[in-house]
Amino acid sequence: MALPEDRLDRVRLISRLYELVNSLTEDQQISLVKKLFHDDLPDHIFKMILDMSEAQQLLVINQLEEMLLDQSLWDEKVTVVDIDPRRGSRRPCVILVDFSSDDLSTQEYIRDISVGGAFIKTDQPLVIGQEVALSFSIPNIEHSLDLTGKVVRCNGEGIGVKFTNLTTRQQDIIMSIIESMDES
Repeated sequence: MALPEDRLDRVRLISRLYELVNSLTEDQQISLVKKLFHDDLPDHIFKMILDMSEAQQLLVINQLEEMLLDQSLWDEKVTVVDIDPRRGSRRPCVILVDFSSDDLSTQEYIRDISVGGAFIKTDQPLVIGQEVALSFSIPNIEHSLDLTGKVVRCNGEGIGVKFTNLTTRQQDIIMSIIESMDES
């Protein structure tokens, strides 16, 4: 088992990598991907597509076929698919949340939320893969919403949490939160 200092060093390393990659221009990011994967680029693209939902895979197939038919590049001529499942329904917000993991219990703020997860502003040293319990109140709902999740992203500003084992009712409640944000 890793020592707490080793885990913290790992979190810092991942956070620094995340910040650096996100600070690159799009051209620099493309250059980096080409350099890292060189001859294996098609294999890595294929693996990324396999990780998508079936609906996203079908959209990518349609776009790739159109590209080959028109001999075009993936640019303005082709409708770009939003292949990041976190995006579409993610909404910025400020929601007070109680969250806990292992020996940690604290209150922080959710900064954005989707049906799949949330970003929580915190300086607590959590690691990717760590399970967390979340509880927050929603206007017009009698009880707090209690969820579980896994940390999927850590950076200097907080953690990205992917919700796990959501019931249909919990999904509906989160969607109603998102829809109410669209209306305001």
